[in-house]
Amino acid sequence: MTVTYSLDVASSSFFCLYKLLFRWKGSIWKSVWAELVVWLALYAVLSAIYRYLLSMGQRATFEDLCIFFDTYSNFIPITFMLGFYVSAVFTRWWQIFDNIGWIDTPCLWITQYIKGETERAKCVRRNCIRYSILTQAMVYRDVAASVRKRFPTFNHLVTAGLMTEKEMAEFESIPSPHAKYWQPMHWLFSMISLAREEGMIASDIIYVDLMEKMRQFRVNILSLTLFDWVPVPLVYTQVVHLAVRSYFLVALFGRQYLHPDRTRVPDYKHTIDLYVPIMSVLQFIFFIGWMKVAEVLLNPLGEDDDDFECNWILDRNLQVGLMVVDTAYNRYPTLEKDQFWEDAIPEPLYTAESAMRPLNPQVGSCAEMPTEEEPFMVRPRRRTLSRMSHWDGDMEDTDVVPVVGLKHLPDGSNYASGESLAFSNSFANGGRKLSEMFRRMRAGSRIGDRYRKRHSSAQDFETGSRKKNSLDADVETFSNKLDQASGTPKSGRLWSSLPQTQLEEMLKNRNLGGPVKYNTDGMKEKELSNPTPVTDHIDLPTHVPTSPSWYNDSLPVIKEEEEAKRKSNTDTGNFLMKTFVVGQRNKTFSDSLKSSKTSKASIRRTELRRSSSSGSDLGKSGRHERKKSE
Repeated sequence: MTVTYSLDVASSSFFCLYKLLFRWKGSIWKSVWAELVVWLALYAVLSAIYRYLLSMGQRATFEDLCIFFDTYSNFIPITFMLGFYVSAVFTRWWQIFDNIGWIDTPCLWITQYIKGETERAKCVRRNCIRYSILTQAMVYRDVAASVRKRFPTFNHLVTAGLMTEKEMAEFESIPSPHAKYWQPMHWLFSMISLAREEGMIASDIIYVDLMEKMRQFRVNILSLTLFDWVPVPLVYTQVVHLAVRSYFLVALFGRQYLHPDRTRVPDYKHTIDLYVPIMSVLQFIFFIGWMKVAEVLLNPLGEDDDDFECNWILDRNLQVGLMVVDTAYNRYPTLEKDQFWEDAIPEPLYTAESAMRPLNPQVGSCAEMPTEEEPFMVRPRRRTLSRMSHWDGDMEDTDVVPVVGLKHLPDGSNYASGESLAFSNSFANGGRKLSEMFRRMRAGSRIGDRYRKRHSSAQDFETGSRKKNSLDADVETFSNKLDQASGTPKSGRLWSSLPQTQLEEMLKNRNLGGPVKYNTDGMKEKELSNPTPVTDHIDLPTHVPTSPSWYNDSLPVIKEEEEAKRKSNTDTGNFLMKTFVVGQRNKTFSDSLKSSKTSKASIRRTELRRSSSSGSDLGKSGRHERKKSE
């Protein structure tokens, strides 16, 4: 009989499990009390012999023996062996319960597949159920002790009504040295084939499906015989039980309270003498109780308190099966409108007590997480071998995709979502988000940051993608970029600088047949009768001046970016001024250097002339003096 206590633990409370500790049927106390009493009796006998009957020499020998057993008792791996054994036995126990066999599903298939109001059709359905229960009873007779006591012979099955006398004669007419569990199922399959031949089963598909359902029921029932024939290996069961009992046999000596002579055993740790080994008793209850769990689960088809009620299962299956295929056949209530016919969201009523308990709907853990619902989506920029290791922030018009389902509010609001109040505000929020997103994307990865730090010169104003090695090359490149600025800038820069109204209109009319053009003042141009082909940029007027300042002055920007762009223009102008001053200084220095070199050369030539002229004069005066002396 299975001990049920599910209602007692339906609600967790302080005294919930404490009430279960004092139950007797199926409890740990009922399982271990006999062995615990025997162990305590033996322990008390040894303790009394040590304390009152042994001489001093015998006491010394007994103390040495107890110390030895206590020291080496940990050599027995009781925890590992017992834990693994109980885990394997529990898995086997659960598999047996899964294959116990319930008639509910097979009887529902039979009553729906085998049609007919005649007595013959009714007899076919009832015999199919009875043959199924007969197979189950024959299997249970060989694997469950309680069923074997109920039906010791096949004649008892005939007397109980599970088999008729003619069926008994047919069963015995086929001699076999093996158990004939297959014969009632053979009769069942023959009944299904007969029902198909007589038109009780509508089609072959239904016939095959019903055969498969009944075959599965037979497989589940016969699996019980396999579990019974092949149990857990006997060696494993013996090793575990021997290890547990040997451990506590050794503990009879090792857990004794001793009083050895300190001079003889100086390392012995003295403890208080309680006479009763309390900690050893607790350990005995836990480990022996653990082992008893494995003993109970090893064969759940026996007669223990927690074994399965096989006789009740047979009775229940027979009653339910015959009731479904006979009493309840072709009976169902008439069609009518239910109580929630007019309710879009039906809500059943509660009792006063159950209504007081708050409901906890099962929703995802991230369902209530606050998120930013952007009105657009962008395609990611991934680093590949064929592309540069950084991104300069340019966005093409095909990279930004509006979210489907966004609606425009008539009262001035541009973007709104029916699922979030965040988009009931003006489009300025969306524009600022877009601008901030592009600014973060321009900031780029760490590679782009290091790139810009190493190349913080004037070419970052436009692309930031070329590496320069000198200040003159930077100034020359910057001038070339400004000269080219009179043409059409990149669409990505214009896209990121568009005002709110222009960006909204472009997202709105993205798929409506062409781009929307705006002039330099941010006003929408009138549509022409013959629209121009779609390009990847927005045309600018032809009267735009070629001076470098048009790029910063003509593009409309978001209000929050004016200060940043003004600072950028100032920094650019300061950089140009510094570049010009440095160039002038370099030119002046080179001119002065050339003039100094020229002056030095002329002085040198003058000195050489003077030295040469003075030398010639000295030669003439010398010759004149020699002539006078002669």
